[in-house]
Amino acid sequence: MQGEMIMRSINDFVQGAKIGAILILLACSASAQSGGGYIVTKSVVAGGGGTASGGTFTTDGTIGQPAAGTSSTGGSFTLQGGYWAGGTSVAKSIHSRADFDGDGKTDLSVFRPSDGNWYALKSGGGVLVTSWGAATDTTVPGDYDHDGKADMAVYRPSSGQWFILRSSDFTVNVVGWGAGGDVPTAGDFDGDGKADEAVYRPSAGQWFVFRSSDNGASIINWGNPTDVPVQSDYDGDGKTDVAVFRPSTGQWFLFRSTDGPLVAGWGIAGDKPVEADYDGDNKDDIAVYRPSDGNWYIFRSSDSSASIINWGNATDIPIPGDYDGDGKDDEAIYRDGTWFVLQSTAGVLVASWGAAGDIPIPARYIP
Repeated sequence: MQGEMIMRSINDFVQGAKIGAILILLACSASAQSGGGYIVTKSVVAGGGGTASGGTFTTDGTIGQPAAGTSSTGGSFTLQGGYWAGGTSVAKSIHSRADFDGDGKTDLSVFRPSDGNWYALKSGGGVLVTSWGAATDTTVPGDYDHDGKADMAVYRPSSGQWFILRSSDFTVNVVGWGAGGDVPTAGDFDGDGKADEAVYRPSAGQWFVFRSSDNGASIINWGNPTDVPVQSDYDGDGKTDVAVFRPSTGQWFLFRSTDGPLVAGWGIAGDKPVEADYDGDNKDDIAVYRPSDGNWYIFRSSDSSASIINWGNATDIPIPGDYDGDGKDDEAIYRDGTWFVLQSTAGVLVASWGAAGDIPIPARYIP
């Protein structure tokens, strides 16, 4: 019945206007859209109320006629509309690092090798304590199930296995992907909203990516034995890019999935790469933390300008993340159980969470 009504409406419109073929998608109205990523194909005819909410996302496409009575809420996002145009509109989820409750904010969280526990102070309220991993495992958090929440996951170097505890249904996924000497480099390389298991093999300068979209594999030659993998989304297309930082020269070699290769000189020997989206343009910025002077050197992708921010000392661990949920990553450091966060909107945050020897989870999103 609904399909018959839609076809009758289109036919009436065609007859009345005496126009040939028209492609149109009628979005029938008062239902709500919330949380995570979604795709709208072709134009949208506004039909009254409804809400788009939850998380941080971008809608870039055509919204036919001013969307009467609708509202878009939740997190930081950009809405770009057109007028009766065709094409495809894609809403891309932007996940904050170490966000275990899906509220768009990075949570204070640590992994304790001595007991294999994860301790997360959720910004939305409550504490999460889960035993997941062994002392020799490497933590590889990420959203592997596309529910907008970070999953607890570890990579076991001795066996090349990934052990993932999915937050959506608390099931376990075990994937064999890697070999001795590989560096785990999880990221969403295929742009489907799910983190992919991936490793960088320094001995060969190769990347091995297991794509979640089709369970296929990609092998990419990019780097040399002394390079540091710095995978991130540098061109803002929703896909993690293969990239390395060369400490000996301070050069960044990016293989961007949309914009192509880029070589940039940014840093010196001894610097730690801290790539993140500090300006909120949905592109990760090239940046380094210099332990010798406690400075952050950030090259902003939005306007190609530089920021130098003093925040930390020689023994601190840099832990950038979006702690205040404004869509911009904040400069932050972890010091033996104390967090010092320079929030871009909410000001300075100093909090105690963890103990000496703990590994801060946000640090696991960078080398």
